[in-house]
Amino acid sequence: MRRLTHNQRVEIHIDNDDHVVACRVAAVHGSVATLRRITDLPAEVLDKFTPGALGYLLFEHHGAKTALKGIATTGQDEQASLAFVVIDGVQLPERRAAERVRLGALARISADGDSGESDGGEGNSGEGDSGERVEATAANVSIGGVLIERPAGLGDGPDFRLELSLDQDPEPIRCRATVVRATPTHVALRFVDIADTDRIRLAGLIQERTLSAA
Repeated sequence: MRRLTHNQRVEIHIDNDDHVVACRVAAVHGSVATLRRITDLPAEVLDKFTPGALGYLLFEHHGAKTALKGIATTGQDEQASLAFVVIDGVQLPERRAAERVRLGALARISADGDSGESDGGEGNSGEGDSGERVEATAANVSIGGVLIERPAGLGDGPDFRLELSLDQDPEPIRCRATVVRATPTHVALRFVDIADTDRIRLAGLIQERTLSAA
């Protein structure tokens, strides 16, 4: 996040909450900003950052207010630090490359027979679809999608149902997905109707992997 600088003052605004969390930037790695809190918060507010809370990071850039949409999670130092993982709504150079991380993941993909209703990602396991399910290894994963190694038998799409099993997480992420880029060897899928709880789980994994590699 090139707009953020070390020790810059920022604010976290949590969705559906009146509290504003003032912080200073400690470090930035890819799409993850490590922040040091400079205001005290009641315990019930701090609890919202475990596993994570949707919200916005507000700061000044060239004299204008800028907001980044993302997920705030408890940092490695749970007493004073937070990590903010950007989701979208950002125009940054090399954003896509910066936010993708390598995670051990297996994707199970089937034809999307959805008639148009959206349920926020719940129950989108692919059960009941007429298309045959295929499996693929994920090359990398981001908050917004996954790059898979193209499996034999994958249809043209562009819409699919996706079940993504991440590392040692016992509960897979289930949602719809659409093709945004394809090559003879790989297919990039964008998540559609993914549940907020699954976004938060992904943010936690991305934060952990990004900061451990820094």
